Amino acid sequence: MVSWSALGRSFGANLFKNNVKTPFVIQNVKFSVGNSLSAGHGHKTMALQPSRFQWHKFKDMFHYYLMVGLIPVGAIIFYTNVFIGPAQLTPIPEGYEPKHWEYHRHPITRFIARYIHNNPQQEYEKFMHYIDEEAQKVKLRALEKEVHAKMAERQDYQAYYYRPMVNKYHRIDKRTTDEMVERVGDDFKE
Repeated sequence: MVSWSALGRSFGANLFKNNVKTPFVIQNVKFSVGNSLSAGHGHKTMALQPSRFQWHKFKDMFHYYLMVGLIPVGAIIFYTNVFIGPAQLTPIPEGYEPKHWEYHRHPITRFIARYIHNNPQQEYEKFMHYIDEEAQKVKLRALEKEVHAKMAERQDYQAYYYRPMVNKYHRIDKRTTDEMVERVGDDFKE
């Protein structure tokens, strides 16, 4: 039993060592996993290792966006908080109506409210216009439905259910109408 485990250990270790140290040739290029390039004479080998392209690309993009975005924004926030500071609450002078961005305390929030977001009154008016448009559409749809009902009831206007009378089909239509009158009676139009 001991001999089998010793044989297994030595065989497995030797197999691993032999595979690591022996170079293998692919299209006349020698690769070696364990050896590095040396400055001496003889065949130079290249260590076989996985590509690090994605890691280097990630580092490059991270540093780029750090320099372009995070550092300038951080500098602006630092300058705003240290040198400008929050707004002070003061009484409103007589006859002065404050702008919508003057109600915010922080300077960056005021900047965003002034130059990026719309006026809340304007947003309210746009929303009320949208509601009015939808109410008008509801009224028009109800009126259209009522008009179609009247047209169908009276059957005297050309619409999607209207079949124009052509002389070719007049005889067939008259026969169909006569058959219907015979089956149902005179009052089938009610």
